[in-house]
Amino acid sequence: MKRVAILLLTSFLIAGNLLATGKDDKKKSAAELGVFNGGVIYSLPRTGIRIIVEVSQEKFFHGPYYEYAQKYLGIKSAPTSDAESWKITDLKMETFGEPDPVEIHKATGAVASMISLSDNGVLIGINSSVKGESSKIYTSLFTPDVEIPREIWPEMSMHSFLAGKDSMNQVGDRLKSFEQKAGEAASDILNLRDRKALVLEADDNPLPPDGHAYQVMVDELNKMIGDYESLFIGKSYKSSHKYVFEVVPDTKGSKAIVAFRFSATAGILPESNVSGKPIMLELDPNGDLVRNGELKSAPVAGETSSNGLFYRTPGIVVARLLNGSEVLAQARLSMAQFGVVAPIPDGITNGEYSIEFHPVTGAIQRIGN
Repeated sequence: MKRVAILLLTSFLIAGNLLATGKDDKKKSAAELGVFNGGVIYSLPRTGIRIIVEVSQEKFFHGPYYEYAQKYLGIKSAPTSDAESWKITDLKMETFGEPDPVEIHKATGAVASMISLSDNGVLIGINSSVKGESSKIYTSLFTPDVEIPREIWPEMSMHSFLAGKDSMNQVGDRLKSFEQKAGEAASDILNLRDRKALVLEADDNPLPPDGHAYQVMVDELNKMIGDYESLFIGKSYKSSHKYVFEVVPDTKGSKAIVAFRFSATAGILPESNVSGKPIMLELDPNGDLVRNGELKSAPVAGETSSNGLFYRTPGIVVARLLNGSEVLAQARLSMAQFGVVAPIPDGITNGEYSIEFHPVTGAIQRIGN
């Protein structure tokens, strides 16, 4: 009898659990969900502008024989000093979203249990399974530099630097003057040019059957000529760099913001480095769009700026990047903080509809059921 009683008690417990589980699996209505206290804090997005800058860097080193460039090669005005130059080669603007500290709200009641937030607390959905993308982090390194070899001029001549004897027997020899070495280098350049011309003409000798081998010969001659010519006209080393700057405009602040600074001799610089010329971000919002939106978005009775459900209708802004009066880049952007905040009608927050919001501008993207 004792065993029978234990089996009956166990059966009752299992049946009770199954019934409870079946009840929990039922989809709850909006009224059943809104029973917790305190509500849910959420924010509306504000739109930032991500500026992607690509620049080229060139470091130039004047040739050691620059004084004799005109005398031996007829090259006038050979560079006499080293130099470094930078140039902006590409500019792009794109937008990103982040929580607006001015637009923090609380959702209460049944709808509070149905809202979806991004990883930084921005409202992106109501009664929807929409998921926000993870925020990306960009890092700009302000100390890049083109790679320079340890020896810029590894071969200044194919001849001995000693006059009168072989370079292996240095006793009693005297060093050649710098002008003598320049004259030898110039003579070598002229000889190499003649050799290249003979290869290209190929009248006396038949061309190699392999076209690739022929091209290798020409390329090698061009390299040798270029190396020796650089002793007179100098040599350059080039590199390219990429930077990312993020700016979040304030509608109450200035419509012109220092995005970054640029120097033709030092490259891209942080905003705080005043040795560079400021590259300004100028914003020109569409005022008519804002004024007309404000007329249509007045909240109904009982709704305030800190309690209720709200969304944004973004504004349109013409963004320009300026170097003084020169326009470097221009784009038309949708920006949340230059638009209007409006309440969401109660009729679509009863749990029968799903709403998705744009994570960057806050605008309603879709209403479904």
